[in-house]
Amino acid sequence: MAEPEPDPSPRAQPVGVGAARAMWETSDEPLTEPIPREAIAVPADTSPHVDRPVAELAVGLFALLLALSVFLPWYHNVVGTVSGWSSGTWGPIVFFAALTALAIVGLRRAGIAIDFPVEPTLVIEIIGWVCVVALILKRYRVPQVAGIKLPTDGWIFASLVCALGLAVTAGWASSNAPFVVRKAWFRDPAGRLGTAVIAVALAGGLGFGFANAVSAPTSSAGTPTVIPQLVRGVPKCAGKLHIPTPQGYTATQGYDFKNQPTNCVVYYTTSLKLDTALSRMVSTLRASGWTVTQGRPTPISRTLAISGRGCGAVQLITQAGRPTTVYLNVLPCPKPSK
Repeated sequence: MAEPEPDPSPRAQPVGVGAARAMWETSDEPLTEPIPREAIAVPADTSPHVDRPVAELAVGLFALLLALSVFLPWYHNVVGTVSGWSSGTWGPIVFFAALTALAIVGLRRAGIAIDFPVEPTLVIEIIGWVCVVALILKRYRVPQVAGIKLPTDGWIFASLVCALGLAVTAGWASSNAPFVVRKAWFRDPAGRLGTAVIAVALAGGLGFGFANAVSAPTSSAGTPTVIPQLVRGVPKCAGKLHIPTPQGYTATQGYDFKNQPTNCVVYYTTSLKLDTALSRMVSTLRASGWTVTQGRPTPISRTLAISGRGCGAVQLITQAGRPTTVYLNVLPCPKPSK
């Protein structure tokens, strides 16, 4: 059998031009030039861009105002006022929480990296809402002195407004902040700085909070403990000490002290205007033999120092849309030192 003759026409073969390799050819040789590091580097984790820098500045302003408002009178005593700082555990906690929010804003504006388990703006928002809850609790769970609940002052509502402003503006400061928990966030310097800020805030708030709690006055050795008894209307001690009820006033409640008959507390309400109520109280007390000295007035309150069958104070407080509240407290006059 004859073998087939070879095809005389040669087939086309791919041929590279010059030193260049054809596009369809491959090479198994490894790359000799390394890929630049800049081309594969992963950018460091940074805080998200703040969409509204003006809102972040407002966050810092509300945090500063909230911290300062803690030192304003949140409660009235019959002989003075009690600031938020001195009103119990929550006052210093609110103060240090507000300082923490202010520090976070200040560090971010200065270009210093600070990190937390979640975005810093979310941390500030959480701080704001915690302060809101704390102030609501302080409004309805008021401290007591000698078993007597202290009436709240209007400044506690100013603190509440600052806390609300802090929480709301922190939410506006960065609308693209995801609520994602970062793993091992504390390993880099920014995370360690955030850990230090939180630790200082907790230590300061809890430490000063428990130390500054309002407590009842302690009696000296050998002195019987003063036991107050709540009475609706006019307490018996008012009659014994000739404490009058001025015309236009209503005695709502008071405190009798069983083993201290010279102590007396009376609460009144009146629909009279503040200055009218003040002048009527002054004239009625003087007519009953009391010596009255007027204190420095404020837009919402008037104070009187009284002496005679005892020594004490009267405070009149007005609130918009509510009757004027009057607190009268009498104690034994201190003996002059020898």
